Amino acid sequence: MKIKRIDIASSAALFIYAASMVITPICLISMAREFSFTYSGGGALGGVKSFLILAALLASGFIASLITKRIAVGLGMVIVGLSLIGAGLSPSYEMVLICMVIMGLGSGLIEALTNPLVHDAHPLESNKYLNYVNAFYSIGVVVTVILTGFLLSYQVPWRALFIGTGIIAVLSSILFFPPDDQITESGESVRWKDWAQCFSQPIFWVLALAIFFGGAAEAAFTFWSASYIQVHFTTLADAAGIGTGIFALAMAIGRIGTGKMTRGHHGDRWLLLWASVLGFIVSIGVYLTPSIAVFYLMLFFSGLAVAPYWPTIQSVSTSFVSGDHTLLFILLSCAGIPGIGFATWIMGYFGDLYGLQKALIVIPVSYAILIASFILLLHMTKQQQKS
Repeated sequence: MKIKRIDIASSAALFIYAASMVITPICLISMAREFSFTYSGGGALGGVKSFLILAALLASGFIASLITKRIAVGLGMVIVGLSLIGAGLSPSYEMVLICMVIMGLGSGLIEALTNPLVHDAHPLESNKYLNYVNAFYSIGVVVTVILTGFLLSYQVPWRALFIGTGIIAVLSSILFFPPDDQITESGESVRWKDWAQCFSQPIFWVLALAIFFGGAAEAAFTFWSASYIQVHFTTLADAAGIGTGIFALAMAIGRIGTGKMTRGHHGDRWLLLWASVLGFIVSIGVYLTPSIAVFYLMLFFSGLAVAPYWPTIQSVSTSFVSGDHTLLFILLSCAGIPGIGFATWIMGYFGDLYGLQKALIVIPVSYAILIASFILLLHMTKQQQKS
């Protein structure tokens, strides 16, 4: 592998993006005690960002055409960092909610443009590099949840953790701002005919459906497993951090493994299908876990199952959907982010009505739809190759 500076910067961006996404759920019980909100209120903290992330995704192509993808991702990291600092200083739940909304703008720029940057740097081997770089999202989750969980258990205030993470985010953004001659950015992605070209292809909509429910399956574990462990197994935050960390570690292993074993986009379709079958089986097993140790094991296999979805679906799309690749990545992210917000909120809503354990039904339903989506994808791409 030929590692470029943009690969290191992109890995740092996804690490910080992950930290900003999971620091709220790991601190959720502590925040709820201070601000007195319900599961639905907690779900709103995770879900409300999705609206601004979606808006930033839709505008990211235009923004990138003005200031380049590289600068846009760096700017996104600054926004995320300042929003985390603001949340840590907030005097009320409402102010935290506002900071989460603002954070969505920065998160959307990171989500939309980091993978296209990596693809531009390695257009001929994008799946390999995308899976490696995206592994740092999972590594960011592992480090954040375990470290945060232990610090909370030792009575470190959640506010200090938010502020510290925000400072690291702002400092890390510096990696993106120096000029980089090793990458040629592709596509402005603001022409309406490019949008229409993507929307007119049925395979795009199958991939969009898959990434929606792939995001839902991932978010269900990433956001709610820490709270579920603390409530269902009556544990402290350190045990919750270990559980979420195990899930994220398995995701990192899965993405690095996918990068090593990738056989090209045609073989990767089968990888996505078998990962979904594994995920469905494990998600059923989650209901039958008698102890926290078995639940940890289920989290590990769940992390392996969900690992390839986001980067591999985006990479596969470039072989079967014609059009501007940057726009294609952005539009698929536009489909995936609502899946994350939907799972985060609906599980909180079900948790208030029926308890968190019954709210887990969202996960096997998501996997079942994924299985159907990838079977359909295999059929449609086979027909495409014949024609």
